[in-house]
Amino acid sequence: MRIMLAAALLLGACGGSDAPAEEPMNDGVATTGDEVAEPEPEVEEPEPEPTGPGQLRVAVTVGGEAAESATVRVMDESGETVAEGAPGDTFSVDSGSYRVAASIGDATLLADTPTRELDGMATVRPGDTAEVTVEFPVSRVMIEVRRRGRPVARWQLTARRENPGPGEEETEFQLEPSREHVPVTPGRYAGTLRFGGQQIEVNGLIFQGGARMTVPVNVD
Repeated sequence: MRIMLAAALLLGACGGSDAPAEEPMNDGVATTGDEVAEPEPEVEEPEPEPTGPGQLRVAVTVGGEAAESATVRVMDESGETVAEGAPGDTFSVDSGSYRVAASIGDATLLADTPTRELDGMATVRPGDTAEVTVEFPVSRVMIEVRRRGRPVARWQLTARRENPGPGEEETEFQLEPSREHVPVTPGRYAGTLRFGGQQIEVNGLIFQGGARMTVPVNVD
């Protein structure tokens, strides 16, 4: 009897009202088919690089001091001269990159009257003024020629740089007896020494930058 009652209760529990079926979730968005795709964002074109003329001002120094008696030359990247003038001049040129060289023509500034090129390029921007400086180092030397330990009163030395640097031209210049130190470009020099009807070759003369020095030349 207890078994039949338990079975009836179990059947009653199973035969109750059905639970509503769960509807599947729809994660999508209902569409009608009439939607219009959003336009792609426009990509802004980069602004063109400014063009036009600019200005270039060139200064020249010898041993850190301004040198006015020099010649300045402005060249394009191929080496063609586009402007020429004096230190302190302002040149109107097209924007771009330029080589700049300066030449010392006054032997009282540098006895070897060298030509030197600016390290790197000068960059000129439209409407701007670029300023660069060509710097010449200096050594102040006094040559003493001695023969068998005795000073030689009259002589002439034709000197030349042994290894000119980049952008420097090889030049020859004369040195003679002087009571003052003579300004020259630092470096290693060779030359031809003339005295008393004789002529000998001299090598290994070293003039140090920024120095004031006496350089002995001993001959037999």
